[in-house]
Amino acid sequence: MKKIVPDPPRLKLIISPHFSVHSDMLPSDSLTLANEFLSGVVDTLDQQCQETLHEPDLNALASAAHATRMARTLVEHALTKLHS
Repeated sequence: MKKIVPDPPRLKLIISPHFSVHSDMLPSDSLTLANEFLSGVVDTLDQQCQETLHEPDLNALASAAHATRMARTLVEHALTKLHS
């Protein structure tokens, strides 16, 4: 009896913790999504600076940091695709 082995994945993924980018993602799509993440970061940081100056919401700041890392991954992907 032969052991069934699944086919390997077709797409190479760029992996960072809790986030991955498909290798065939277009640079324009990548930059658009990065822009959306960064807009959310700006909104979060503005809110933290205006409303909770003395008691920052650490969960909101951690979320903003994570969104920044995801945006950076997307921008790096776009730059790699544009220069290859």
